[in-house]
Amino acid sequence: MKTHAAPRPVSSRAIRSALDLLASGDADHEYIGVSSDSRTIDPDQLFVALKGDNFDAADFLADVAARGARGAIVERGREDPSLPLEYFSVPDPLDALRALAADARRTAPVDVIAVTGSSGKTTVKEMVACALEETRTVYRTEGNLNSQIGLPLTILRAPADADTWVLELGASEPGEMGVLTEIAAPDHAIITTIGAAHLERFGDLAGVLREKLELARGSAQDGVLVVGEEPAELAVAARALREDAIVAGIGSDANYAPDEYEVAADRVAFSRDGTQVTLSVGGEHHLRDALIATAVAEALGTPLERAARGLSRYQPLGLRGAIRRIGGLTVLADCYNANPDSFRAAIAQCRDLFPGFRRVAYVGSMLELGDHEGSAHREIAAELVDGGFELIAATGAFSEVIFDGRCTVISELEPADAWERFADNLEGNELILVKASRGARLERVLERLESRFGDQA
Repeated sequence: MKTHAAPRPVSSRAIRSALDLLASGDADHEYIGVSSDSRTIDPDQLFVALKGDNFDAADFLADVAARGARGAIVERGREDPSLPLEYFSVPDPLDALRALAADARRTAPVDVIAVTGSSGKTTVKEMVACALEETRTVYRTEGNLNSQIGLPLTILRAPADADTWVLELGASEPGEMGVLTEIAAPDHAIITTIGAAHLERFGDLAGVLREKLELARGSAQDGVLVVGEEPAELAVAARALREDAIVAGIGSDANYAPDEYEVAADRVAFSRDGTQVTLSVGGEHHLRDALIATAVAEALGTPLERAARGLSRYQPLGLRGAIRRIGGLTVLADCYNANPDSFRAAIAQCRDLFPGFRRVAYVGSMLELGDHEGSAHREIAAELVDGGFELIAATGAFSEVIFDGRCTVISELEPADAWERFADNLEGNELILVKASRGARLERVLERLESRFGDQA
């Protein structure tokens, strides 16, 4: 990944203009970047004192000043005149952060590609950036900073030398995608897939589909719209909105598809028009993600051979479908996202691509499923058994599921409580699926596997 220049500086006058604040007679400072973290803010950054249910960052203004910062956006009435800070006083700092980011986006001479979806959006965001980096100077969302706080911070940290931004947008409640789309003002839109995510707020898959389509509705209509092929309703809805929508995939309904493809445990490859594309990551879902990325790249003018060169450098971000070798164990670590669709993809990858392995799993809750929580965990539990998993540490919501008798199950509400019995039942050469939503913190299982088995030959 290229090392970028610093963000464009923003002046006090520009900040006041963006926030509809009266001009001040104070000196016109220049700020380079924005931070909402008092612990890490740099002297040249602007501090945004966000407020939540259990915190108020204005309590840390003295810390910000001590680190050399010169300015802060604060809730009106929370200014501390004893501190050497330039204040931008507003009714709501979060609204101000969003307005400042929207203004920065409107004035930036860049091409913006926005990515959303129930699963795979971080992966596709990274793949798109890799595919385009051969022909463009690309800036992308760091990690998964895709919320109403993360997206504005991402925009306000964008480097001055980038000509293309690949931004991740994640909505967890109705109306949020419209807000994020308005801030990002995308030129091009990607919707990876629609699945059972955040159902406690969206109600059902139709609600998820409506929300994700707000990205397509709010993006430039003369830009590129690319969607994945699953479920079929996504492609139908996208084409109803835009006749020129590109559906990328391997099924008969896709209008961007490979001539040939191969899926292995730690590799996917496909060819189009004589060009081979190969990525060092396994599973059919990653093949579909790569097709979305190359569809975008080609639609934006990047030759496929150059996109392929960029994609050859792709590596999974964090613990999203990463394969790790720990001693004699092979671990599929997927601890950042869990919904029924992503679980099914991981189960299929283990079942179909790792022949000859004894399959075991350490699984934790799929969160934010609302009324569907019980049925979703029962369905995935049955699929784990049908997928040939012989040993399952069933934690969180899975601990309440009754598994059938074809496998050994260790049921514990707290993930840590299942560890000793799980480890004692390992032979040391298994394929282990470790999967849950981020809140389950199953990366701790990986740490314990490393500690116990990592020094084995």
